[in-house]
Amino acid sequence: MRRWPAWRSNLVFFASLLSYWLLLSFIDRVVFTASVWERFDDKSDVFYAFLHGLVLDMSLSAYLIVIPCLFFAIQQLLIRRPVSRWWLRIYVMIPTFIFAAITVSNLPLYEAWGEKISKRAIVLGLDTVGGVTSSIDLSVLWQTGVVLLVFFACAHYFYHWIVLRYARYHALSKRLAGLSFLLLSICLFTFIRGGYGRATLNQSAVYFSDDNTANHAAVNTYWSLLRDLTKSTKNSPYKFMESKEAASLVLSALGPLEQQSENTLTTDRPNVILVILEGMVAQVFEDLGGEKDVTPRMKMLMDEGVSFRRAYAAADRSDKGMVAVMSGFPAQGPESIIKYIPKHEKLPAIGQIFDSLGYATSFYHGGQSEFYNFKSYMFTHGIERVVDNDDFPLQEMRNSWGVYDHVVTKQMLEDLSQEKKPFFSVFYALVNHEPFHLQPSYKFGHETKANAYRSTSFYTDSMLFNFVEQAKQQAWYNNTIIVVTSDHGHIYPTEKFGLERPERYHIPLFVFGGALKNEFKGRKVDEVVSQLDVATTLAHFVKADATRFTYGRDLFAHRRKHVAFYNSNSTFGIITDNYTVSYDMLKRNVGYSTVPSTHVPERDSLLHMAKGYYQQVFSDFLRY
Repeated sequence: MRRWPAWRSNLVFFASLLSYWLLLSFIDRVVFTASVWERFDDKSDVFYAFLHGLVLDMSLSAYLIVIPCLFFAIQQLLIRRPVSRWWLRIYVMIPTFIFAAITVSNLPLYEAWGEKISKRAIVLGLDTVGGVTSSIDLSVLWQTGVVLLVFFACAHYFYHWIVLRYARYHALSKRLAGLSFLLLSICLFTFIRGGYGRATLNQSAVYFSDDNTANHAAVNTYWSLLRDLTKSTKNSPYKFMESKEAASLVLSALGPLEQQSENTLTTDRPNVILVILEGMVAQVFEDLGGEKDVTPRMKMLMDEGVSFRRAYAAADRSDKGMVAVMSGFPAQGPESIIKYIPKHEKLPAIGQIFDSLGYATSFYHGGQSEFYNFKSYMFTHGIERVVDNDDFPLQEMRNSWGVYDHVVTKQMLEDLSQEKKPFFSVFYALVNHEPFHLQPSYKFGHETKANAYRSTSFYTDSMLFNFVEQAKQQAWYNNTIIVVTSDHGHIYPTEKFGLERPERYHIPLFVFGGALKNEFKGRKVDEVVSQLDVATTLAHFVKADATRFTYGRDLFAHRRKHVAFYNSNSTFGIITDNYTVSYDMLKRNVGYSTVPSTHVPERDSLLHMAKGYYQQVFSDFLRY
């Protein structure tokens, strides 16, 4: 090896180690961009993603060199002799294995959630290992194998051929060693902080496009996760204004809690069936502006009752959707109240109302009810009986998530037919969940995830229709109201709406049944409503006080305001009959808007309302 001055040899070593960490970030970005290639609006954005992403790549690499830099100072100033290079090998190996795991975990997560791996995903994954494994199909396994092979091959050879080559002790005078350490520290601080401006480095620094896929590609996956893991969950990410102003904006947006509503039912003690469909989005409903022939039977059910054609989910995942439907409580961005049992126990929920009225209450789900703490949520909120995967014989038909929906509804019908008092029963479907496994055949094939999703949606459509047809033969049906909605929307089948877009949250919501008055049958409501309104509406069906659901309003209220709010880990938005505006928490700016450029004050007013809304929501979350 060429003989260089000692200071230059030390500099080359640190440069090689810095390059090693940059290489791992580069591999992660290559893998990510390849997995989402079809989502880029402009393929040239891939180049710019790599270019802009260098800022966070350098920051991460600088963080990882802090400990070697400190060791360099100790070795040069105190030890003054060579030491085993095994300490470096171990130090490099641990983050390398962690980064490899993050890279392969991020791919299926982003495909399903539209967000990169985060603390919330890890916590939910550890809490629900069975659910995570159920979402994995064989294609993911071989892709994971290929990615890991390439990742470790590149890491191994770069480390042994380059890093170790320069990882040798080169003695410096104490004066030169001190000066070298000082200069290294200044460089690392500069890279870590991203410069010397007022604002410290964050993800928004690498955003460069109106295409969020390109922005997500630019964000360093490892840096973003480490930043998320170190953020406090005790502080609200939504701090925009004084608390009183936020509370006032919520009331202004939603209107008063007590509002007169239409009397829609023939009785004030109906049987109630709440159907929550897994991941059904409006894009597979022709009557909601979506594709033809995917859910033709549900259209028939919609026509039998009241269909809300512009209903929107509160969030993007099941854990938040369940709380939104049954507790009328909005999503909390990076948090999920259902995972905190002491918190969710304090939430009001619609099951408690029916339980207090002497109803028989039940929850049916073919999967594991422990998933997302659903079981504890049900039992602590007035649900007497929980029927799930463990209640069915081993020979029953199952997919990767659990017992098929049509098997569960068959059991549900048998149980309800034996009830001696009015009942409130919740059915939560599961077949329409990733990885969209279906037997014996796929109506639209399964060569793509989009077609597999269409196929499981078609199955769900047929399953629900058959369930209702059998329910109509029961003596209790004429005294029954059925409410059908979805827990959240989906990226499929269109694969073109990001989490900042309202289309991602557009879901079915319809009400029908023997207890519905004739004059409401066939009604179509074109104004905006929210998934959060379900709990309030169900309470009013039985003439109960619904003021406990402070974020919901009756779907049939005479003077209700037509507004819906949606939220994901990194964005939130507001939808009115006329406009939609969303806010990107990373860019700290407007993420999406349909408000004309000539109406900027109106856009900003809506955005201000959404900021106040979510500030108040998170404040409530912290208080529970």
